Amino acid sequence: MPSADMSSPIVLIALVIIGVPLFVLPMLLARRLRRLSALQAEAVRQAAAEARQRLARDVHDLLGSRLWLASLKSELAYRRADEDSPTRAALAEAIESIRQAATDIRNVTRSYQEISLWSELVNARAVLTAYGTGCEVEASEVELAPELNAMLAVTVREAVTNVLRHSRASLCVIKMTLVEMSGAGEAKGTNSQVCLSVANDGVGPLTAPGAGSGIHNLRSRAAELGGTVTTVIDSDGWFRLTAEIPTPSPR
Repeated sequence: MPSADMSSPIVLIALVIIGVPLFVLPMLLARRLRRLSALQAEAVRQAAAEARQRLARDVHDLLGSRLWLASLKSELAYRRADEDSPTRAALAEAIESIRQAATDIRNVTRSYQEISLWSELVNARAVLTAYGTGCEVEASEVELAPELNAMLAVTVREAVTNVLRHSRASLCVIKMTLVEMSGAGEAKGTNSQVCLSVANDGVGPLTAPGAGSGIHNLRSRAAELGGTVTTVIDSDGWFRLTAEIPTPSPR
């Protein structure tokens, strides 16, 4: 049975009625005031934390996406500029500044903002369409753990960035499905895995599957979750990046 709060108003009145010495009441009142003060301070801290989280989310969503788009557009202009043009050098400096600004924003908001797969899918469709590349998205409506959500979101962003930077794609297809597992998967405490693939039809003649530090970082992040990231050029000439990450079994 829970014990009564000796500093609550009802208890204080009851103590007066039953004849508790008056010198005890100030101590109980002081205890009540300290309790109320602590609750008020906790409420203020909670409100401040929520305000910081909302601000970080707004900054990340608004500026992060726009800087990413600005960086890609600047890189496109850089590739199209003549090699001996002063504009090319200016664009190179602008690209570096934009990348640094994007990094600074990520560092500032990292403590409060969780990257979202669903927002990245919306951004991917928007930026690919703006570049004249068709985008088809097929994603299962499943609830994802925060670390898995972040991993898949980073995968989409990296894959779409590579499509825009290193290919001449006319179509990009993004698929995310939940696949049932058996045998070894169940032994490890999982019964399903998320399979995310990003494919495009604009693979160049010099494209090497699995090249680049971005792909290496994705593989490292996937390995931390017990998954894999693979890249392949299909027989039909499509470049395909696939991430397969196991999901925890429900309790």
